[in-house]
Amino acid sequence: MPTSKELGVAVPRYLRRSYHPSQEGSLRRAAEYLVKSPAARTAAGASARAASA
Repeated sequence: MPTSKELGVAVPRYLRRSYHPSQEGSLRRAAEYLVKSPAARTAAGASARAASA
């Protein structure tokens, strides 16, 4: 979870007209998070079960 300081810095950046999500974080960090995330694991399991049904 981001700290309140990180959020305070990110909000004005997000509200800029030129903002694009690709400017946030990195693909590597996002992929690492998804590997560890219980919610992502649950969603992946549910998707796999639905595809095999």
